[in-house]
Amino acid sequence: MRRPGLPPGSSRSDDPALGLDTAESERIPQVESWTRSTGPDGEPGDGYGEMIARLRTFLDHVAAARLDTGTVTALADDLGAWCERLSDAAVPEREQVFGHRYDVLGRGQTMAPAFRVHEADRFSVRGTVRFGRYFLGGNGAVHGGAVPLLFDEVLGRLSGSAGRSRARTAYLHTDFRSVTPIGAELDVHGWFVSEEGRKRVLRAEIRHGEVLCAEAEGLFIVLNPGQP
Repeated sequence: MRRPGLPPGSSRSDDPALGLDTAESERIPQVESWTRSTGPDGEPGDGYGEMIARLRTFLDHVAAARLDTGTVTALADDLGAWCERLSDAAVPEREQVFGHRYDVLGRGQTMAPAFRVHEADRFSVRGTVRFGRYFLGGNGAVHGGAVPLLFDEVLGRLSGSAGRSRARTAYLHTDFRSVTPIGAELDVHGWFVSEEGRKRVLRAEIRHGEVLCAEAEGLFIVLNPGQP
């Protein structure tokens, strides 16, 4: 489908702004059994979520930009300076905040796109997601590796939600049914299929309107005491 505002005959992949208009508020809906009020060493409103949101946007713009040599050099210098500054704040894995802030979208990480939950209970979750330009595979489509990444994020969190013990992914099978578009609001649904002993089987799907983009099945194994 042609994006509004593009010249006749153009496709979504011709749009230089493809996947750059995905910014959403970092305020996370408080959905019972899914979210936590705060994360480790974090307080709501401390700015961490906004910083991560800007980092996501930065990655989208880097992916979309064709930079001149001067800009590349300046950006590399700035990033190098920030790496040096951040190195003094490094902490052991168990103390890091990245990926552990359940009070902000995406647990406060940029590896997977931010999944916004709209409703959830003990056995299912529904929400929406937008893949930014950073996740582009080509021709306006989400990279094939990014889709299972989202499924693992959603099903992994659902598997361990509502006070359940932590589990790890044993397998994640993904079927690609149609193109998953960059920049579009997509519906995500995940649910439990079965739970027996330490084994939890869950399924999920991504839809663009009525179109099924991809679906997945995952097996998650509950960790024994002391397992990493």
